[in-house]
Formats: sequence, C-alpha cells, structure tokens
Amino acid sequence: MNKKEALKIYNSQNEKIRAYELVMNTTVYDKMTVAPKDGNAYCNRMMAIIEGELYNLKTAGEYVDAILYLSNEDLGEVGNRDIYLAKKSLDEILKFSKEEIMEFTLAQMDGNDAWYKAKMDKDYKEFEPYLLKLIELSKKKAQRRNPAIKAYDLFLDDYEEGMNMRKYDHFFSLIRKELLPLIKKIDKKKGFIDDSFLYRYYPADKQALFMKDIMDYLGYDKSWGYMGLTEHPFTISMSRNDVRVTTNYDEHNITAAIFSVIHECGHAFYEHQVDPKYDKYMFLHNMSSGMHESQSRFFENYLARRKSFFKLLYPKLQEYFPQNLGNVSLDKFMKAVSVSKCSLIRTEADELTYPIHILIRYELEKDIFAGKADLNKLDQLWNEKYKKYLGIEAGDASEGILQDIHWSDGSYGYFPTYALGSAIGAQLIHKMEKDLDVDALLEKGKFNKITKYLKDNVQHYGALYSFEEILKKATGEEFNPQYYIDYLKNKYGKIYEIKQ
Repeated sequence: MNKKEALKIYNSQNEKIRAYELVMNTTVYDKMTVAPKDGNAYCNRMMAIIEGELYNLKTAGEYVDAILYLSNEDLGEVGNRDIYLAKKSLDEILKFSKEEIMEFTLAQMDGNDAWYKAKMDKDYKEFEPYLLKLIELSKKKAQRRNPAIKAYDLFLDDYEEGMNMRKYDHFFSLIRKELLPLIKKIDKKKGFIDDSFLYRYYPADKQALFMKDIMDYLGYDKSWGYMGLTEHPFTISMSRNDVRVTTNYDEHNITAAIFSVIHECGHAFYEHQVDPKYDKYMFLHNMSSGMHESQSRFFENYLARRKSFFKLLYPKLQEYFPQNLGNVSLDKFMKAVSVSKCSLIRTEADELTYPIHILIRYELEKDIFAGKADLNKLDQLWNEKYKKYLGIEAGDASEGILQDIHWSDGSYGYFPTYALGSAIGAQLIHKMEKDLDVDALLEKGKFNKITKYLKDNVQHYGALYSFEEILKKATGEEFNPQYYIDYLKNKYGKIYEIKQ
C-alpha cells in the first residue's frame, strides 16, 4: 500500500460511513419530531442493526490499514488532523465487538423513549431502570477504553478535547465563589422587576408565526434549514447545507420558545458556516462541544438579550399578542427577560443562575462515575442539590431529574460544555465589540454582518482545531473565564442595583 492507494481507500470508505450516518441522523430527527410513537420499538431495533453495519465499515480491514498507514504520513495540517481524529476513533471502536456496539445503541434508543414517556407521566420510576442500565454500560465502556483514566475524565474529553475534572473543578469553583453570593442577594429582591406579563396565555400557533420572523431576522434560511417540534429542543446536521433545528412551545411562557429557537439557530449557523473545502473530511462536524455551545449561547444571550436585538422584532411580537404586550414598552420587556430568579428548569433559566444548573449536573455526574452516588436515589440527590444551591425543590420529576434528555442517551460529560460555552461566549463578545458596532448592526437588522464575523473568526474552522486554539485565533488570548464572571456580575449588579 502506498500513500495514494491509502487515501483512495480512506476517502471512499468515509463516504460510505457518511451515507450511513445520514440515514441514522434523518431517522433520529424524524423519530424525535414527526414519527408515530408506536413505531419506536421497531425503529430502535433497525437503528441498532444499522449501527452494526456502520461498525463493519469502520473496522473493515483495508480501511483500518489505510488509517494506520496514513497516521505515519505527513498529510499537511488538515489531513493530519483528520487522520488523528480517525485513528483516535478507530482505537476506541476496535475495543468493542459489533454486538456490544449494537447493544449500547439499542439501550440509548430505548432509554430515550422511556425518558419521554416517564416525563409525560411525571414518574421517574418508569425511567430509572433504563438510566441505571445506561450508566452501567457506560462504566463498562470506559473501563474497556482506558482503565488507566477515570471514566468521567474520558467522557469529559469526549465532548471537549483536553478537558478533565481537574480543569472543570477549577472552573466551577470560580462560579461557586463569584456568583452564588450575588444570586443570594438578588433572591432577596424578589418582585424588584415585573415579569408577570411574560407568563400570560400565548397560543402556540401565533408563537410559531413569530418564530418565522426571528429566523428571517437571523438569516436562518429554508434553503439550508428547517424547524420541527419536539419535547426537548435540539439541532442535528445532515450536511453543511441541511441543518435542522427544533423547538417546543409553552403557551404560558412566551420567552421559552423565543430563546430556544435563537439558541438552536446558533448551533445551526456553526454547522452551516464551516468552510466548504472541509466537506470531504471526517472532522467536518466533530467540533468542540464547548465552542458549539458558545455559538448557541452567544446568539441566545450575548445578542438576543440586548435591547438592540428586539428593536425591529418587538413591534411584531406586540402585533401577535396585543392584549398581552400592547401596553408593555420595549424597555419593560427587556428588563423582564433579564430577570434573575432561582428556578427549576435549566433551559428556561436566566443567565446568572444558569451555570448553577450545570454545576449541579456536573457534581452529580462526577459522583455517579466515582461510585459516590447512591444510584437508587438519584432523583432524591437531584432535589437535594437544587435545595442546597438554589433553595428550591422540584414539584415532580418532570421538573427535576427528568427535565433533560441527555442522560437518556448516555451523554454523560456533555453538560459542563454548556457552562464552558457560556464562558467562551463572554470572551468572544468582548472582542467582537472592539471590532464591530454590535448594537448598531442589530438595530438595523444587519445580522448577516455578525454571522459573517463569527464565520470568519470561529466557525469556518470546523473541527480543525480545539476550542482553545480557535479562541486564541479569534481573540488573541488564552481562555479566561473571568470575562464570564465579570460580565454576569456587572450586568446583574446594574439591573438589581447591587454594589459589588
């Protein structure tokens, strides 16, 4: 085998792998949005079979030989990165049999279905056996992958290359120390800002009309994007030019869908704006989770919670809901969407309390995989954490341990990237405001100038670099969470008139 032959085998097999992944992603999207629930069991079995066939492609002799050969060749920066990630994936998958991979896939699919039903029924016990099975399988996988590394460190690195418990412990220690005192002070000022009008009745069909206005404003175009409905919003990429988002409507919370849609569009733009020259590479959609979340949180918080963002959009929102918002000024609306309060639902949490929701999940996951958590009392442990940090308890499991989808498919280690992404976003907006008049662009509806800036400075790289490398290129600085801390303290200190 020579270099030319190895590349031909490698590229040809990768195209087949991408074809199978397209089928799986399309099926997942349909299953989570429009597919009849009674077909889930059959779909899950078929997905496990497809995953088995994908395993065959990924472990085929010639393909393995090609990766091993190319890993010793100099293919340039892009090629070397692609082969590095391919070999890393290969080293892991070869430690498992086809049957084991299929078993885990089926556990993920079944777990997701069980979670959905349990959440609707508000009954954690329905989901508990599926969760415990996924935790057990994940522990076994980690032990097989690398017994010398702690399981949770492996999972954290899966979602954010180079991150581990030591680094996250430092990060969350800073959040505890700097933000909890401010949260407690603000909690004593309940009612300081009136946000009651946000929780009146807002029919879903009219909300959907406004979402189209938002997507038009953002430039999320139907030529490459589509939005569906699901229980827990997510984004999935079929290709660079087929990136689909989802949302969920709460008819008694007008901001839930608004910020959810904006958040998911942030993810979508990242997938869409990767440089087309990377289309043939396997790393195309394997971006850093932290950087990915930085883009969604950037859209949702650092842009959409500014008065300038709603300058053009708010009058349209008032037209859809004149009885609820007709007499509510833009200034009053913006104060309301910035209210900070200790609440149960992570996806609807304000910017200040949001990282505490992530801290809680991080501590729980750490304890689960360190063997410190009583797995038969995870719902109780969840409530105890919320009581400890935010002083509140879930009324039922749908507001507690069942609120997030992540544990139902074994995505352990993902949660911390939400807080990491928020911190990355603070550093990015600090630099962007030096380069662009952000408020002027938002007021004039020139959001395309902002998405171009993000494309040029962050998104076009795809997974070519780690989040730290991309952030250094974009800002000229190493990752510094102090930007995040200062942003939150300054913003909420001013809103609630609290001296720091």
